[in-house]
Amino acid sequence: MNLNFSQTITVRCANPADLVEIMQQWDRDQADSDIMGYMGSRVLADRDEPGRYVVVADFGVIDPDVCAADEAARNNERPETQATAKRLAAAVDGVPEYRHYDELYRTDF
Repeated sequence: MNLNFSQTITVRCANPADLVEIMQQWDRDQADSDIMGYMGSRVLADRDEPGRYVVVADFGVIDPDVCAADEAARNNERPETQATAKRLAAAVDGVPEYRHYDELYRTDF
């Protein structure tokens, strides 16, 4: 079974507008390139811990012989992805925490 895959990036950031701008630019750049399974992203603000944010990037299967997690790993190796990761690291306080998840269930309304 081919599962979708999500990567989360948890950060602390004094200016969330910078974080949103980085992700908006990432999405604009992806529209003009080979997206390697990239489906989209969200930036979430932690209501219980102001200043803490979670970026969720979703990846899907585009080649049945390559799982979405492998598509994401390939995407992480691209120079464009590395440049965005550097911009993100420079805009946040501390070191971003990356976590990886296989999707077991999704409902879209």
